[in-house]
Amino acid sequence: MRTLPSVVSSLALLLLLSACGRSAGPDGTDDNEPPPPPPSGKTFALEEATVADIHAAFAGEQTLADGSPLSCVKLYELYTARIAAIDDYPQAAGLPVRAVLRINPQARAEAEALDALYAKEGLGGRPLHCVPMLLKDNYDTYDHPSTSGSYSMLGHQASVDANAVAGLRRNGALILGKANQDEFAFTVMGTSGRGPLTRNPYDTSQSPGGSSSGTGAAIAANFAAIGTGTDTCMSIRYPSSVNGLAGIRPSVGLVSQHGVFPLTHSRDAPGPMARTLHDAVLALNAMAGADPRDAKTLEYSNLAYPNRPADYTAFLDREKYGLKGRKLGFVKRMGTLDTAGDGEHLALIEAAIAEMKVLGAEVYEVEFPDFVSVAASAMHYEWNEYFRQFEAENGYAAPRRCLTALNAGQNQCSLGDGVLDTGLVSPVALISVASAALSDPDTPPDAALLQQHVDTRNYVQALMDAYPLPGGGTVRLDALLIRPGSSPRTCDFGSSTQNPSVVVPVGLTSDGVPKGIEVLARKWDEPTAIGIAYDYEQATHFRTPPKLAANPQAGSLLVSEFNRAREDLLLSLLDQDPYALPVEEYLRVIREYVSGFSEVPGSP
Repeated sequence: MRTLPSVVSSLALLLLLSACGRSAGPDGTDDNEPPPPPPSGKTFALEEATVADIHAAFAGEQTLADGSPLSCVKLYELYTARIAAIDDYPQAAGLPVRAVLRINPQARAEAEALDALYAKEGLGGRPLHCVPMLLKDNYDTYDHPSTSGSYSMLGHQASVDANAVAGLRRNGALILGKANQDEFAFTVMGTSGRGPLTRNPYDTSQSPGGSSSGTGAAIAANFAAIGTGTDTCMSIRYPSSVNGLAGIRPSVGLVSQHGVFPLTHSRDAPGPMARTLHDAVLALNAMAGADPRDAKTLEYSNLAYPNRPADYTAFLDREKYGLKGRKLGFVKRMGTLDTAGDGEHLALIEAAIAEMKVLGAEVYEVEFPDFVSVAASAMHYEWNEYFRQFEAENGYAAPRRCLTALNAGQNQCSLGDGVLDTGLVSPVALISVASAALSDPDTPPDAALLQQHVDTRNYVQALMDAYPLPGGGTVRLDALLIRPGSSPRTCDFGSSTQNPSVVVPVGLTSDGVPKGIEVLARKWDEPTAIGIAYDYEQATHFRTPPKLAANPQAGSLLVSEFNRAREDLLLSLLDQDPYALPVEEYLRVIREYVSGFSEVPGSP
């Protein structure tokens, strides 16, 4: 088992102290940095830093605690130092957060290049200039691997960015690395095949939601400024809710699925997660757009919203697009499912609805009795199609070339090239992978099921257009309010309709864990969902950072060792169900991993 070095360099200590918000003496400079700005009197704080804060610090409007300027390289160092100090360190509930799966080995060099660019032209029309981002591990990146949280995908390295990632880079984003995820996105509990359970930073005895579990936990814990997820059913909405984040599940087709490992293309929606809705919208701007490699992104101009907004931040205007005059429906039932639920989360949502009424909205309780959940799933076909496109685009074969060579169909996959054939799929994901392997690899999604998505959406939107009132008459609903989460399973509503949703916080439950509310609009009508959610977010400001302990003796972070240790961490335990492993077993493995740090409190 490889470990991080125990030597605490003066630079690492400086970065750790800076990450914790304390002065640590003057920093050095390098040739690529712009000249130091004059002191501003306002201190840049890494915790809860927004894109505006980062750019203000670059411009000299904020400085570090010692009065020195912020550069992209220093920002990279601050975030990686925070990851080193906190991510593996057991918190009050006994387990660490463990949200970061891999740090991009090229990120520092990219930060240097961004500093050089800033010295020449400032922001230069790059709204995300040097904004550190962690991507869910199923997004392809040309500079480091993506494994979908599975040992079976180790070595899967693209030479071409996913379309959404390319958009982020064009807008100046610094791709800091990959966040952990539920293996192949099959669960919503943080069950990565490559590490112990990712935990909720507000209470590590609890789930961070999933399958974008690492992204939700990492952004909440301030390990990066913005993150990305993919939502097939609740995988952006649920982790955003329980990590106090603003999350956007776009309309299916607004953001290209190119280069994102699929689960069910008819439901998959790549999207951003951030600590503020403004920052999430900046990322959405960069990720969205037509892409010939994903035909769904070309449907936009043929439907009800022919003029794609160039900048969704235009709808962050409370007066023009906020709650005043809006008519909203709180979804109490879909089909036979009681979607309101009960308990503290419901109480928080009811309080949020009361606040929305104060802000000028009318809210009605609504039901959709004939709602039908649908998923046009053809996982075997879509996985093999992903590998075919990967090889055609990259010009070389990936370590995995199909779901299984035992039933490869037309993919011409040899024994040993299949995901299932490696024997490295963990027990949690194994049943789903094996079940999919039995299906026909050459049969695309059923046309009738694809049409059912349209029919379900038409049913929902027709009721929204003219919802019958108890006393007679109808009302046109601008958007719907939904309780996000796994119990009750409300995610099917947006996933079946392929409609856009925005999640923002509504407060904390008595155990200190956040909860959110989902604002769902008609397909392609992201502006309405964004405007409503933004007005409520700005009126309430319920985002609260978690209280996290930092290892006071964290050593210098060597990226290569961090990444190798992540790859090796649970390999010896692969035949054991992560749900069944006792806390003591996790702590034993973690203790070995952090043996270069100080002794881990609470370890057996």
